[in-house]
Amino acid sequence: MKKLIKFLLWGLIFWVILFMTIDKVKAEDALIIHQNYGNTHSKHKNRLENANHNVTMNNAGSSSYSYTASNYEQVYDIRYNYNFSTADKDRFKTVLSNGGTVYLVGENGNFDARNDSIVTFLREVTGDNNIAHSGNSCCGSGSTYSMNENRDILTSYSNSNDITVVASGYFSNIGSNGKWLLKDPSDSNKIISAMWDGDALSATYSNGKVVVILDINYASHSQYYNNGDQAWIDAMITDVITSTVNTRSVTLSGITSSQQTEVNTAKNKSQTNNAIYLTQSGDGLDLDIVQDGDNNLITGPDLTNAGSISGTNNAITLTQTNDGNVLGIDVNGNTNDVDIIQNTNQNAIVDITGNSNTLDLEQLHLSNSGEHFSKVTVNGNSNSITIDQKETGNKILFLDVDGSNNVQVDQKGTGNHFLDINLTDSHTVDVTQDGTGSHNATIHLSGNSSSVTLTQDSSTDQNYHLQQSCSSSSCSATVTQN
Repeated sequence: MKKLIKFLLWGLIFWVILFMTIDKVKAEDALIIHQNYGNTHSKHKNRLENANHNVTMNNAGSSSYSYTASNYEQVYDIRYNYNFSTADKDRFKTVLSNGGTVYLVGENGNFDARNDSIVTFLREVTGDNNIAHSGNSCCGSGSTYSMNENRDILTSYSNSNDITVVASGYFSNIGSNGKWLLKDPSDSNKIISAMWDGDALSATYSNGKVVVILDINYASHSQYYNNGDQAWIDAMITDVITSTVNTRSVTLSGITSSQQTEVNTAKNKSQTNNAIYLTQSGDGLDLDIVQDGDNNLITGPDLTNAGSISGTNNAITLTQTNDGNVLGIDVNGNTNDVDIIQNTNQNAIVDITGNSNTLDLEQLHLSNSGEHFSKVTVNGNSNSITIDQKETGNKILFLDVDGSNNVQVDQKGTGNHFLDINLTDSHTVDVTQDGTGSHNATIHLSGNSSSVTLTQDSSTDQNYHLQQSCSSSSCSATVTQN
């Protein structure tokens, strides 16, 4: 009897966990961006909430409306007569890269600018420049028109009443991998609604979905909103829109408390009278040091002991001008060429050990006041490293290099940026963070040959975190968020 009770209890626990798991996957967070037209947003909200989704609505009566979309699995932009801003597209791309769904509404030929912005976005996330819409309208003018749906995709759609659209726009081309959802039954070349997912999207967004319908009226006014429209929306939610990946917590890039302690230690290093503590030993050294004004200091990378340059054919130029700069340097051996220029409130701690290394580090504000921090550690082989941090803002960089690497990093623009790069073996890395937005990037690579290109350039804050451990002969990662 006890065994039977235990069995029943475990069975009950199993089903509870199963139902909780199913509900967690199904109940996604949805954002509806609308312009308060025809109560369309409320109808979408009702259908979504009936499917156990959590819905937030924003009346974004402007193309420049500011909102956050990265926390949602589904984003509905049904502002049928507003063009996308760059910030809009950035937010949509973040949703797609997280495996979510972006649902866009266009309109008839009188709203070409809106449809153009949709096509531009589709081309950007698919890489398919064949996608196009017609500048004309189709499917009636002021009257309802019955449409055919793609039953291969909308498997749960079984209502005998097809969706009705009113003077809609249409795609003349949905690209090689787009999937049609609605067509004009009298002209199959006129596609009113389509979906792009999987192979239709670029690798960065391939876990997401883009669904577009070029008509707002199918769910706007009560005379157009019949049982077929309701069933079609329900089928979209069940078969198409719900994410195919589980909601996951995204690992975000951000400075750790120990790293922030390092930054604070460098910035709070007290110095007076432009102090230089430098120990140099051996071979063909051409050293040029200029310190001009205020509280400049050159000392070792621990900010306590002497700077220490030791080894063979080194040519080193160090320049610190104006305000409180702290440097710290340790160059040890072989053919090193190190150029460092700092101007106004910057700190650089540089360690280079061995072989043919070239480092060019510039932290510039020129006429602007601001702060930069840099920690660069290079170990061995033929390394070529160029690091620029400039313009107004807080641009913190941590770079750790081991092996034969070629690294170029630009952090510029007025936004605050953070970067943590950790490399081993033979890597080529090109990183650009620019724009007024504050961007973060943490890249850890280990083993084998890799080529990484990261570009984060936008007025919208961008965050990217990559950890790569590769056992094959070569690895490659290309990321663009702008």
